[in-house]
Amino acid sequence: MNTFLRVRSFAKVNLALAVLGRRPDGYHNIETVFQTIDLSDELEFRASAEISLTCEDLPDVSEKDNIVHRAALSLAERTGERRGAAITLRKKIPSGAGLGGGSGDAAAALLGLRRFWNSDISDADLHAIASALGSDVPFFLMGGVAIGKGRGEILNELPDFQPEHIVVIFPGISVSTASAYRALNLGLTSADSDHRIQRFLGLAKSVNSWQTRIFNDFETAVLPDHPEIAEAKSFLEEQGAKSTLLSGSGSSVFGFFLDEESARAAAVAANRANWRVFPAKTLTRAEYFHRMFG
Repeated sequence: MNTFLRVRSFAKVNLALAVLGRRPDGYHNIETVFQTIDLSDELEFRASAEISLTCEDLPDVSEKDNIVHRAALSLAERTGERRGAAITLRKKIPSGAGLGGGSGDAAAALLGLRRFWNSDISDADLHAIASALGSDVPFFLMGGVAIGKGRGEILNELPDFQPEHIVVIFPGISVSTASAYRALNLGLTSADSDHRIQRFLGLAKSVNSWQTRIFNDFETAVLPDHPEIAEAKSFLEEQGAKSTLLSGSGSSVFGFFLDEESARAAAVAANRANWRVFPAKTLTRAEYFHRMFG
């Protein structure tokens, strides 16, 4: 029986994001290209008679409302697991930043507890639990690069892109996902694919300048109402980023840089009082799992 396990939970950015329209159930269909990056939270699991969660950096979120606690309870219920786990979550990824921090934590909890409890639950059942927890959670069971459809939970693995150095800026404000969707003012749609995604993927396979073709439909809705985000994008461009983009519905933005040195120089120069700035690197699927449990 395991008595201790430490797991890293990584963030993501969206390299391309097309919003296809609102569905009859009130959600929106999207098509997006996810990419994991090496900005991470940390989870620790210790043997315990019951499931409990301590989060050192989210004082305003109760245990029962935290997605990690809900993930643990869901896995125990699905598997009939009677052992508990004392879970500690240490946050570094900003919340509400479009970086998938909570979703990644939930997936890391599922993967970590499957190992901690020596559970034989299948990947398909784990995916079902993840889908019920949130639209982005299933991606973090996969890592690397993937295309997401539906609400983001219908996934297909993609071959890894070449590693890239980026800088992520969280400008210290939150963007309501619901308001971002409303600002797009989309009607009902039956579309299930966007040609821009396929064009982007084709470029990523064949040319070295694909980084300049990244796009996010939320930028037209979010940036005009949030000058702080536009300022962060402009800063990255001034520092020499090859391209910049909003991640998810915000509020974080990221930029591609030629090498680690230029990325770190840009991060050092970003000394705004409200900004949280992270030089980072994209992760391949193999790196994602190796570093998660390494």
